[in-house]
Amino acid sequence: MLLLGSGWAVAQEAYVYPHFAEVQEPVRLPGGSWTWFPDADLSRSLVDGTVRLLGVKELRRVWRNGTITFFYGGSGDARLAYLTRNLLYGLYYDLDVDTGALVGWAKVRNGLGRPLALRQLTFVAGEVPLRSGAAPVMAKSVRSMPLDAMAEEAAPVPQFSGSGGGVYRYVLKNPPVLEPGVNELPFLRGATEPVYTWRYRGGFALGKLLELTRGYTFEAPAELAAGLVNLRDHGVFLGQTMLRDSAKGAQVQLWLGADPEGKATRRISVLKDERKEKAYRVVTVVENPRELPVRVEFEEFFNARETTLKLPAGAERTPRGYRFVFALRPGEQRTFAYTVNLRY
Repeated sequence: MLLLGSGWAVAQEAYVYPHFAEVQEPVRLPGGSWTWFPDADLSRSLVDGTVRLLGVKELRRVWRNGTITFFYGGSGDARLAYLTRNLLYGLYYDLDVDTGALVGWAKVRNGLGRPLALRQLTFVAGEVPLRSGAAPVMAKSVRSMPLDAMAEEAAPVPQFSGSGGGVYRYVLKNPPVLEPGVNELPFLRGATEPVYTWRYRGGFALGKLLELTRGYTFEAPAELAAGLVNLRDHGVFLGQTMLRDSAKGAQVQLWLGADPEGKATRRISVLKDERKEKAYRVVTVVENPRELPVRVEFEEFFNARETTLKLPAGAERTPRGYRFVFALRPGEQRTFAYTVNLRY
């Protein structure tokens, strides 16, 4: 790590992953050979087999007593590149469902022991296997992170730079100095139109009452890497849930658990009841007592050797059952019926 007089580390750019980072530092090389003196913490964090010089043709390297001597052809400006486990990030999102504002936050953990000044910072999300040194790591988009240490300084927002090699990349030009510890930077800002959603998804239910799961459905405004989402409605915290990796324009669904008002009633008539064959007529009623519209999703599965279904208009057959999606206006009630014949 190259140091300025103030004790800051300066690097040209860094590619930060959930469990490690590749740092590229500018160096001016003398002819023939150059020796690098990484400090003890950085040396211990280096990923074996990832230290290299960019911009010259390397001939060999010698590791001795904590130093690395590079032998190469030529001289002049080059870049020192390496992977370190002392710089990493996680991400999470804030979603205000009343306004649709979605803000992604990256939590950058700088364990290098000194501030890090970068010309360009790239967040990389996706599955990136790392097997050199220590235990193998799969740098997967973070599934959960503690929400501590908020950054006080406003920062420019990274721009999505596309997916390549199976990963998402977000680039931040001239980012704030990364102080030792945890730095939080805006990951993205997007506008969404969340629709309140009820869902029943499960096996064929013979009970008279179905409890529906509540959540929100919207179209991804950008490429969204997987991460934790905090949901709020007019400032009220609704809960946390997980977002899967989602391409731009894909349907995103965030589920929060049961809704006391989200229930459906059922009337089931037995049409046939034999050992190897059973048939039913099922009538389901759903009512929206809310003051806002609700999207409703039913997805039922049947466990039989052969299933014959007669579905209402708008429902679609699935390999194991059916799926039915409809909207309810405030105060509206919807009744739908189907018949099912099961052969075992």
